[in-house]
Parts: sequence; structure tokens; C-alpha cells
Amino acid sequence: MKTSSFGLSLLLAGFVHTNLHAQINYTNANIHSHNDYQQASPFWGAHTLQCGSIEADLYLYNGELVVAHLPSEVKPDQTLAKMYLQPLQQQQKAGKSYPFQFLIDLKTPASPTLDSLVSQLSRYPELFGEGKNARVVISGSMPTPAQFANYPSWISFDGRFEQTYDAAALKRVALISAPFTLVSRWDGKGLFPKEDREKTVEYVTRARQQGKKVRFWGAPDNEAIWKELTALGVDWIGTDRPQVLADYFKNNKPADNQHTYSSSPYAVYQPTYRSDGAAKTPKNIIFLIGDGMGLAHMQTGLVANHGQLHLALFKRLGLMQTQPAEGYITDSAAAGTALATGHKTKNGTIGLDATLVARPSLAVVARRNGKKTAVISSGPITDATPAVFYAHQPKRSMQEEIAADFLKEPTDVLAGGGTKYFFERKDKANLGDSLVARNYSVIRRYADITSETKKDKFVVLDDQAGLSMEKGRGNFLPLTVGETVKHFKKNAPKGFFMMAEGAQIDYAGHANNVSYVMNEVLDFDQAVAEALRFADQDGQTLVIVTADHETGAMALTGGSEKEGMLKANFGSKGHSGIMVPVYAYGPQSQLFGGIYQNTELSDKIKSLLEKR
Repeated sequence: MKTSSFGLSLLLAGFVHTNLHAQINYTNANIHSHNDYQQASPFWGAHTLQCGSIEADLYLYNGELVVAHLPSEVKPDQTLAKMYLQPLQQQQKAGKSYPFQFLIDLKTPASPTLDSLVSQLSRYPELFGEGKNARVVISGSMPTPAQFANYPSWISFDGRFEQTYDAAALKRVALISAPFTLVSRWDGKGLFPKEDREKTVEYVTRARQQGKKVRFWGAPDNEAIWKELTALGVDWIGTDRPQVLADYFKNNKPADNQHTYSSSPYAVYQPTYRSDGAAKTPKNIIFLIGDGMGLAHMQTGLVANHGQLHLALFKRLGLMQTQPAEGYITDSAAAGTALATGHKTKNGTIGLDATLVARPSLAVVARRNGKKTAVISSGPITDATPAVFYAHQPKRSMQEEIAADFLKEPTDVLAGGGTKYFFERKDKANLGDSLVARNYSVIRRYADITSETKKDKFVVLDDQAGLSMEKGRGNFLPLTVGETVKHFKKNAPKGFFMMAEGAQIDYAGHANNVSYVMNEVLDFDQAVAEALRFADQDGQTLVIVTADHETGAMALTGGSEKEGMLKANFGSKGHSGIMVPVYAYGPQSQLFGGIYQNTELSDKIKSLLEKR
């Protein structure tokens, strides 16, 4: 096969990157304490952790060098000497100094700010100079590369990818920095887009080819981002939380995560099974999605509740594969789109197939067949899984556009968090007014769902719904599911289709937190109970429970149902390719056994919605 020069360069770039990245063992020496002066303990916190890079923004103010973020925050007593030079001198005298990069971001023009800085640093020859522990790197308002030689050789500069350097100037460049937005706008949710990963590798490789380290500023400050940046060999990981990042580097190894569930176990509802497996076509379908919930997560809930779980009472089970249109590991957008529309798509895509053609969701199919519809989530209602049931957007991050899409393909009931995308939008539109104009009841406190007089259509938009159980969400999910089926029992003569998501099982898997998993699975299981009770009372309702994917590659390493205690470790901070279970109860539940693709599950549900 003939290889183009461009393809060969990318291949070589990948080879260079792989070999250089293999040499990096991430420690506190890779931590860049971003805007360190804003820490509770400037200098001391980062220096005690032995962070490899410490950043300070510098202004020349009335002839004095002061540290501040914005001009309005400049205070005469916050001098560079007081905040950094004198403490560093103290540590040096105590024999506690170590090699680090002192990155000074000039906020006022290089001349005369840099001249004043060199003059001041020269008063501390024991700290700054050739071979000293503190390596000074100038960023921000830098001189031109041709002017680098005008400054002492122990002053280095923060490079830029767009800048051309001759050999002499390049020697004075300590690292190359760029905004994270140059390579990605990913916020850490779902999967790192393939094209963004490739772009990051390209820039890391360009820095390596010049013999330089690389830093991306402005990256979201969370574990998912840290994981990807370290996986791709980025040298300096910037953070406003150096202690948390230090703990991440220290503990980012498989280890047992143990928790004993402290709350009293709840008694489970015992299904009658009278309608289970009946040959008739169901009038109603309740589709429950535990985002990120694999078998290990389900079993975590079973152990926490001392061996009882509604999910453990289903007799009809299947297994579902979750791969997207491209690659092996899906994100929630691609997996949700497959479940909602029956079409595989690329990661990050909402309600569009792999060619970016909009495809109708199961909610649309149900509405076309005269049924009422509902979409509910214990997270932002504009997030990937609920969004795919009413929206069509190329990127899951387009949450304002997703919210606006609800007005184009509305459901009769919508409930979840993410209120700002409806009421505090950048375009100043208030979608709440549009909903009222369309004869919706708008409920802003989810607890009011039981008492407020509701119109035929209603939305519940309450940011409390987006909290974790541990942070006080309460019974939003089971309550809303229960109240919605009661509402539809009175107002849906031709039946209904409901999708309800346990969103934060996924968050718990990303956090590798057993306690978090327990609480979220048990809350989701209470919503399952509401569905089972209604299915038994109604006799015409099919309940389907599954996950869009598995999160965390969760493995159970010990436990006790008697004590409600479980030990686990996680193989990933992200999603895995592990198949997920499908549980079915009610008429036609027998259709859902076996092993199949997520699109096949969607097709099975669609065929039942279209039957008269």
C-alpha cells in the first residue's frame, strides 16, 4: 500500500509520541499550580507538595511588582517579594528547596516590567541564576524572540506553537503552551472525541520534535481531563486544585474501594407476574435507562440492600452490545441515539445517524401512534441520554440548542435538571414562556408535582433533580415516575411511552466511588418499583430496564449481603465496552432475551409501539 507523506508524518508522529510518552511517570513534579497566588496558602501549598511548576501573574504597579489576576484586584501589599521571593528564600535557608519552574505571567508590558523583574530577582543570587533550583519562565507579555538575548541566560520563555524561533531563541524556550481550546472543547463528560485526541497528539508531537515540554492552559479541571492529558503525554497538568491532582497521581492505581451501606434496607415489591410474557401487544411501555449501569453496578445495589432488589426479580433477561458507529467504546450520546432511534452514530452526536441525518426517536413513533410521551432524568434534561429522545444536534455540548429542540419535538411530560438552558440562556430567550404558551404547566420545585394542579402537559425543571443522592436530590426519580404514570392513567386513552433515566449511576462510575454507586442504583431501583407496581395494576404495560453502556469497568472483589458491605475496584475512569443487561417485564417480555445490539433493542420497542 502506498503511504502519503502526510500519512507517514502522522504515523511517525504517533511513533515519536508513544516512545516519549512511555518515559513519563506522572508525579507532583508534573503539576502546574495555575494561578497559585489564588490558593488559600499561596506558594506554601504548592511548594510543600513539591509541584513542578508554580504560576504567578505579575503587574508593575507604581514601580512595584505585585501579584494579581486582574487590574481591579491589584493590591500594593501583594508584592512578588512578599508572596514568593521571601518564602522561597526561607525554604532555601532551611534546606527545603527543590527544582521547580517558576512561571511568571506578565500582565503589564514586557518593557519595563521584565526589566524590573530581572533587577529584583538579581537581588537573590542564591535563588536565581544558572544551576539554581528555581527556573524562571516568562509568559504573558513577552518580548519578541529576537529580544530574548537581551535578558540574562537564566531567564527562559514560554513558547507558542504559532511562533517561529531561530536556533538561538529556541534554546531560551522552556516549554510550549497553548489554550486547551486549540485542540478541544471537551468538558470531560462522555468520551474524548477521536478528532480532538488526534489533534492533541499532533501538538504534543510538534513540541517533542522541538525538544520541548508542552502545557495546555484553560483545560477543565477534573479527573477525566487529567486522565486524557496524561494518556497523551502532556508534560504539565495545570490545576487550581494541586492537592486533589497530587492525590490523583498517587492513587490512580487499581485498589479496593470498600463501603458499607449505612441506611436501613427497604422491602421490595413482589411482582405478580400475571401479565409477564403475555402474547398481547402492550398498551404502555416504560423504558428505564440506568446510565452507565453494568451488572456489577446492579449487584452493588443488591448487596447494599442486603440481598433484595427489584432488578433481581425480573425473569426475562438479555444482554446488549453498546459499540458506536466508529470505534469500540461508546459515549452516552451515541449509545442513547442508538436506543432512541435504532441507528448507530458517532460519539457526541444527538439524534442523528452517522451521516448526520435526523432520525425519529421512540417518543416520536409513540406520538405518531396516538400515545402520550414522557422523558425524565435525574440529571440535566438536556444531557445526552434524555436529549436523544427529542433533539437533533451534531454535538452533545450544544445544550441550549438541545433545549430549544424540545419545542420542535415536544413530549407531554419533561422532567429533570438543567434549568439554565431553559430560563437563563445566552440568547436571553425564556423557554418557560414558550412552554406556557403551548399550554404546559411549568413546575419549578419537583416536590410540587404531587400537589400542583397539572394541565394535560407539564414540565418539571428543578436543579435539585440534578444533584446526587448524597448531596440531597431526594426522591425525585421514583416520585416523578410514579406521578407521571398516575397522570397518564387518567389522560392517555391510547397508552403512553415513558423514558426515565437514572443519570448519576454513570457519574458514580466515572468517580470510581462505591458509595456513590450504591446510592444511585438503589434510587433507580425505587423507580423500577414504581414501574412494576403500575404494570401489575394495569396489566397492559411492558417495563424494559437497561443501560446505555457500562462505566468504570467495575469489578467486585469482596462483600457481604448480611452487612450491606461491598469491595470493588475499577479498571477505568471512563466507559467500557462490556455488554449491559436488559430486563423485561409484562406483555411481550419474552422478546427481549438473547444477545443483541442496542439498535435491535430499539427496533423491538418500535415494532411494539407501531402495532395496533
